[in-house]
Amino acid sequence: MHVRQPRVLVRPASRCDGRLLHGGIGELATKLTWLQSGHPLQISIGRVPLSLFIHEKNLQKRALRRYQEFAANSPKSLPIFLRPANPMRRGRGEFSYVLDDASVELDSSGAEFHGVRHEYALDSLLRILLTAVLLPQRGFLLHAASVVRDGRAYIFAGRSGAGKSTVASLSPAGTVLTDEISLLRFSDGYWQAYGTPFWGEFRAAGMNRHFPIAGIYFLTQDRQDRFVTLSAKQVLRALLPCVLFFSSEKRANESLFSTLLNFVDLVPAHRLHFRRSPDFWRVIAA
Repeated sequence: MHVRQPRVLVRPASRCDGRLLHGGIGELATKLTWLQSGHPLQISIGRVPLSLFIHEKNLQKRALRRYQEFAANSPKSLPIFLRPANPMRRGRGEFSYVLDDASVELDSSGAEFHGVRHEYALDSLLRILLTAVLLPQRGFLLHAASVVRDGRAYIFAGRSGAGKSTVASLSPAGTVLTDEISLLRFSDGYWQAYGTPFWGEFRAAGMNRHFPIAGIYFLTQDRQDRFVTLSAKQVLRALLPCVLFFSSEKRANESLFSTLLNFVDLVPAHRLHFRRSPDFWRVIAA
């Protein structure tokens, strides 16, 4: 599912630095009184710990079911408070984004989601939030399926209809990290792919695990299986339309571009022509 990008509100002073994740926890005392009766849903996506404070019980249950594979406790998690819709508050955070009737605000004390009425809106706002939080950590979200083979992750990228869910469905059971939105980070000295709960048509719930990246393959459905190695310029041209990003701020875009250049420099990239058959793995293995 492609996240729509209707309106972006980014403060001129917006800065996606480490303080957005770990700073300002002591400022939360007044916010925590808002949900004295329960505990947050604590999850971790791509080693980004998050605490979801959800007041509405039905949404809380749906979120627990949707993100149960990613449940994790951390004392340094980023707090996310779900609030009723409030158009007057939109754009007050260091990073803000409006998606239809819902919105996200991020500052040094945490994040707020406004107007979330169902789990699909929650899912979309989490993706938007992660693009900002991952930026200073040399990470990004990509429209791609990630499949594990022999202990390494193979990334199959493309826009809607390219064949990401097809590749996932043709892969062995238990090997799909995600079939729609991949989380890629440079960590522990190399690029790695992390499982996410953001699924597509294949509805792979995702695995909360990570693996070193073997290569990235941009998908083209064809009558035969073959791949072509791409130049750095060709990789960037194919990669950019598949990256999820929601900031128009110059510094943030420069940071993203620097991260993508590093990814292109270190990760082998190819154009994969494939049929609707698992035989494409023979081409890749060869």
